[in-house]
Amino acid sequence: MTDNFTPKAYLKSSCPFCFKLVMFLAEAKLMEKVEIIRIESSDEAALSHYRDLLQKATGKAASFPTVELSPGKFSSDSDGLINYFGEKYEVVPSSLPGLAYYKDNLFPAYLANFRELKALRAEATSAK
Repeated sequence: MTDNFTPKAYLKSSCPFCFKLVMFLAEAKLMEKVEIIRIESSDEAALSHYRDLLQKATGKAASFPTVELSPGKFSSDSDGLINYFGEKYEVVPSSLPGLAYYKDNLFPAYLANFRELKALRAEATSAK
């Protein structure tokens, strides 16, 4: 029975893709339609736990955001998730000015910084 199922969104705290999804949900007034499971990026134990849980559930390496849309059905594409919830609740994502501003202005810079930090961490880890 999926009528009473509330989608579960697994979100990592410093993830620009997760923020984009949250920005959409908040501006579309859909936050109460999704159970948010927030994972602190600095909490390695929690990250490991949720990565393992999501990998077992999806059969592939975990990425964020991941949303369990219905029992056993997962999606990890932030734009696809935005479109899914937009269609389901009749919200046109392009009509949301906050989301548009984030996607057109803040997201590209945030994403560049996110990728640079990720590369620096990988470099530091390989140097050990």
